[in-house]
This record gives sequence, structure tokens and C-alpha cells, in this order.
Amino acid sequence: MKYFFIFLFCFFNSLNNLVAQQIDKKWIDKTDSLYGYYAIIKPSSGHIQGALILIDGFGGNADNFLTETKIHNVASTNDILTVCIPNGGRLYLDSSMTQLLNRISSDIKTEYALKKNQFAIGGMSSGGTIALRYAELCNQYPSQYPIQPGAVFNVDGPIDLIRLYKSSERDWNKRTGDWWLYESKMIIDRLKAELGDPDIDMSKYKKVSPLLADSKDSINESSLKHIGVRTYHDVDADWFIKNRRRSLYETNLLDGSELINRLYANGNMEAEFMRSKIQGQRSNGQKHPHSWNIVDEIELVQWIKKQLQFYPEHIKPSFYYPAPIGWEKEIILFPIDFATQLHYKGFEELRFAPGWGNAASGEKWAYTLLWWLDDHYQFDETILKNDLQHYFTGLTRQRAATDKTIAPLHTPSIVQVQKTKTAAGDKETFLASAAIFDAQVTQKPGKLF
Repeated sequence: MKYFFIFLFCFFNSLNNLVAQQIDKKWIDKTDSLYGYYAIIKPSSGHIQGALILIDGFGGNADNFLTETKIHNVASTNDILTVCIPNGGRLYLDSSMTQLLNRISSDIKTEYALKKNQFAIGGMSSGGTIALRYAELCNQYPSQYPIQPGAVFNVDGPIDLIRLYKSSERDWNKRTGDWWLYESKMIIDRLKAELGDPDIDMSKYKKVSPLLADSKDSINESSLKHIGVRTYHDVDADWFIKNRRRSLYETNLLDGSELINRLYANGNMEAEFMRSKIQGQRSNGQKHPHSWNIVDEIELVQWIKKQLQFYPEHIKPSFYYPAPIGWEKEIILFPIDFATQLHYKGFEELRFAPGWGNAASGEKWAYTLLWWLDDHYQFDETILKNDLQHYFTGLTRQRAATDKTIAPLHTPSIVQVQKTKTAAGDKETFLASAAIFDAQVTQKPGKLF
């Protein structure tokens, strides 16, 4: 990643246009009306700094679960593209789900010009199991996967599939006749049919389980050492005892704590066990620890932004951009609405002199401008000249258009750029001048240097 800085004296005005949020269906198989599509929710700002992949639990499709959480709503207001993947009837990351995730994440990366590490992934129940294992594989074999998630979270999903098998057996062997035990029976039958009996052969479990806590050679979790990892649980032992006749040994939270403990012990300070501050509850009012709502959506999104190093708050390394006392500050993200020809990613940061905008002040046009660009770009005199002409022409045109008496007087800006001796600390240094129509302050032609 490279950062390029441009300092100028000029003036500024901007309006931010908001885009209404909507859920877009992207069809994979139009013959399958339930699971044949994935869903996209774009940021309301129009800026995309990262993508969040969400996966619901067993039987979930791409959008029905969005009534259970506001994660996508919060993400939309924070420059995050949300991508919702159908789970279908999966208990773990099988080959078909791997192919689906690879296909969709590759398409998203290409369509929205995202880098491999600009993705986060998370899910609830078996969706969380899938998210964890996929993040492990992407980070363990980066050349074989289209993305390399910088953050992953699990909402009360089973993390150790052998322990899930064993706890389901304990549940079923109670023989109480309770209706929920048939879910345990389904889990036993599915895992045995697809992965075998773990007491006889654990090899298939090792391939798909994010963690095997009782295995001495459990290594899958080690590939999460350098990324943000969270597992969310409602630690409500009383509910499980009274409503499911289960102890904490028959829940998912013990394995969640084991995963986080191992990662933390191995140096991952971004691994966290998230104990819900509220009781789990579904949108129909049913109390249940196994629910999407145990996640604090606002806090989660802020955590994702930190893990993915969203600018301007979380960039690494940070930079020092001082200004004299009394100068005002403003930050605008690319793409800039008045200069959409500038196809950069990043932001511009401005420092306004106290007299800026005052026609009687010697500082009426004085401010400094920095561009922080989040990618590799090439610059020379011609590129900078064209960029700055687009910038100042669009800037002055936007301001002039607000006043019918000024608009006919507006003329395009003319910029001259010359390479000069490289200043200390610069990669390259250029001098620029711009002949502009000052629609902001004097409503007359002027020249900036």
C-alpha cells in the first residue's frame, strides 16, 4: 500500500449525496427460488471500504434472517458492502459451500475493485461454523482463495464438530421425548453419514471443523492467529437448564471460549469472547440464547472497521498533518462528488485558515489539501494536471451552479504542473498553479499557486 500526498492552496465546497438502501438479489440458479440467489446491500454513502459476508444458520437463505438483525443496516451507513450467502441445509463448510463462497467473493472483489484483505465474514449457528472454517482456509492457503478476510465472527455456532456430535449423543440418550431432541438426532445422523463415526475415524472432521479441542494435532485454528476473531454467546445457563434440560457442557459457548483462549495464548490480542449484554430473543418475541440479536450491531461494525483499517480513523501507519492553531479541519472520501473523474480510493483532508471565505481577508483562499490514496497509483505532470483541472473545474462549477447570476460567468479551470527538486521526505515534488473562477468568495477570476 502506498500513500501519496498533495498540498495546495485553494478553496472548497461539497455536498454529500445519499443513496437509499435496498436489497439486491443476485441469481445463481433461477430454478431455485429459495436458495438460488445471494443478496447485496450497498452502503448508503456510495463509498465502499470493505465487504461483509453474512451466513445464516441451518436452513437459512440469503435474506430471510435480515429481520433478525440490524448488522446490514449499520454496515450500510459505515461504507460496508453486505453480501448475504444462502446456507441451505449445511452443518459445516462442505465442498459445495466452498465453491459458492469462492465464486461470490471473487465476483464481489472484481465488481467493486476490492483487495483480498478488505473482507470480513461472519455467521450465526452453522453459518458461524462455516465462516470460521472458510476464514481459516483463506488465511492458510491465500494463493488458492480469492479473499483473505481480516476479521471473522461466530454467533453461537458450534466450533468443534466432534464435541457437537458427542453432546448431541448425550442429548438424544436422555430419551425424554422432548421435541428439541430430534434436532440432536438429525445432527448425529447427518454427521455420521457425511463424516463418519469420530470414535473410529476423525480424518474427515479434521478437514471441516474449525477446532478439535481434544485432539493433540488440532491446527486449523492456528491460521486465525493474525486476524480479528470473535465468538458471541448468551451465557444463560438457567435458560438451558429450564428450557432444554442442558448444562453448559451441551452448549456451544465452552468451545467458543476454548477457541478464543488458544488464539489469545498464541499472541492474538484481537481474539475476543463476546458475552451478550442482553438476553437472546428472536423477532417473534421468543426468548432464546441462540439468536442473532445477542450481537451489538453498532459495536460489531466499528470493530470490523478497525480490523479492516478503514480510513480515516483506522489507517496504519498513521500520518502527521499539522496546521497552525485556529485552522479548521474537514475530511471528504473519494469519490468526490464534484470530481467523479478522479477514480481514486482514499480521502482528502483539508485545513482551512481562520480567514478562509472572508473576501476582506488576506487568507480568503488559504487552505491546505492532502490526498491519502489507498492503492498504488502512478503520477506525472500530465496526470496531475488533468486531475487538478477536473478537481477545480468541478469545484467551482458546483458552487457557481447555486447562483443563477454567477453560473453564466463560470469558466473551466486551467492548471499548470511542473516537476521540481524533490523535497525532503517526498517521493516526488511538483509545483502547480491554477487559473480558476472564484465562485466561492469573490465571484471573479483568480489564480492559485
